[in-house]
Amino acid sequence: MELLERLNAQLVRHRFQLALRPGRSQRSLSEQLAMIEAIRARDPRAAEAAVRTHLEGVIDALRA
Repeated sequence: MELLERLNAQLVRHRFQLALRPGRSQRSLSEQLAMIEAIRARDPRAAEAAVRTHLEGVIDALRA
């Protein structure tokens, strides 16, 4: 339980940091919509690509 609480605290901190970056919220929204569309289309390759794009963008934003 303690591990989950620590991970959640880190997640909250990272979300806050990302929310402060200009344009990041809009970019995340479009990336998440791409994930949803791929899932709705039952296209696993497109869904995986959309998730990877989103995660790479989040990682890049956190590193910047």
